[in-house]
Amino acid sequence: MKVRSRSWWKLLRVWLVGIGLGMAIVSSSVSPDARAQSNPHLGYGVNPLSSSDPGIGAMGFDWTKVFGSPGSRLPYRVLRRVDVHAGTLNNLSAWGDWLENEARTQADWIEAWEIGNEPNLDASYGWAAPPNAADYTRVLCEAYRRIKRADPTAIVVSAGLAPTGRVPFTWNGHKGYCAPGVGWCPGYYQDEREFLREMLQAGAASCFDALGFHPYGFAAPALAAPGSPECGPNDFCFRTVEVIRQIMVSEFGVNKPIWATEFGWLVDPRQVGRPECWNDPSFSGRQWQVVSPQDQATYLVQAYQWADANWPWMGAMLVFNYGFSEAPPNYFSPCDQMRFYDIKGRPAEAALRDMAKNKVPARFAWNTPLMLLSDVDVPAPLRGAFRLQGHTPDPFTWSVLSVSSPDFPLTPDLSSGSDRQPLSFTADPAGRGIGVYTGTLRVRVAVPSPLSTSVLVETPERELQVVLRVVPEVYRAMLPLIMR
Repeated sequence: MKVRSRSWWKLLRVWLVGIGLGMAIVSSSVSPDARAQSNPHLGYGVNPLSSSDPGIGAMGFDWTKVFGSPGSRLPYRVLRRVDVHAGTLNNLSAWGDWLENEARTQADWIEAWEIGNEPNLDASYGWAAPPNAADYTRVLCEAYRRIKRADPTAIVVSAGLAPTGRVPFTWNGHKGYCAPGVGWCPGYYQDEREFLREMLQAGAASCFDALGFHPYGFAAPALAAPGSPECGPNDFCFRTVEVIRQIMVSEFGVNKPIWATEFGWLVDPRQVGRPECWNDPSFSGRQWQVVSPQDQATYLVQAYQWADANWPWMGAMLVFNYGFSEAPPNYFSPCDQMRFYDIKGRPAEAALRDMAKNKVPARFAWNTPLMLLSDVDVPAPLRGAFRLQGHTPDPFTWSVLSVSSPDFPLTPDLSSGSDRQPLSFTADPAGRGIGVYTGTLRVRVAVPSPLSTSVLVETPERELQVVLRVVPEVYRAMLPLIMR
């Protein structure tokens, strides 16, 4: 019996779709941009002295930054900072080889990579040379290409830009640029807004998944708006990041998330038992930035709440810092500012612990339903596979809880696996007449321990449907090959 032409096309189409779905990922009906703009969207994290400090988890946070390989799976989502500087350009290819290997070998431990730190400064912890946004963009794009090749699910974050305030000078054609001998400039640095513009002009937007920024609060309350008296003429305040967002979207059409890879408020040393530090040379120039320990706590909570309610484009927010006040003297001097951004053991730690959090759950999708087509006269066993697609960068594991297929044998190859493994199976149509039959695999998805202690999985149990269609005859078609 031959099917009519119209039915022939429908069956051919079903067969093609079935073959395609057998090993392909079907994307979610929600676009990535829409997912990025929907709630919940924040990450709650810290820049810690030690990423193994149990206090991070005790606060209910789900992100931490590391400055080298964590060595194993941490109980949080991980942002790894990779330091880059002008010298990285001297052998960019070799550096790229190293980074690609790091990303490949640590794919199960690291969710995101931050490429550099404050490259708009000439400081040793920044670009370590007169800043150049185009040069930094070259490094960023090499990093993006290498990381994505090694681990396509990883998030690449550009280096957090340092807020420098407004700089009224131009140097060597660069607007907003300070250089020795120019006006009142003490060194080389560029206004973060002008550096961002030069980055985007150089093509950086195609080389990051999220823009890194450091919206420190300085002495301003968390809710102070850019342009307000509290923020001052330099917009030294937390919400200055709104101007960064405006530049991205309004001037360059770049609608990507921003990550606050560092932010925080500096406490007054005199109010945390260190009055001798107020006039110490290592604290010099910081006195105008300080707030009380209680204000630090209040502002940090308000910052998270404001971002959650008003900034759908904000991603992970990592407080600077957690535990630096406990660092030994060989890390930095006893009165160094680093010790007074710390929230550990201060009111901010308890306030952040008690703060309600709207954390992003681990999200994923399966390519389902999956359709298979069988010729009634040639009932050969059919192979198919479901693939798990993560919508968050988390590692996933899956396990088959049960199989329900009363109409035909449905046998999975494995009872468990990871998101790097397909859930492959065999469906046997032998003895089935013309018709449509359905089988179901009930599957549970989890994130591995110890990550599971801080990250919940959205709708972890799903039913994956296999549709077996037995037809009078399957027409094989050869699609044309077009050579250019």
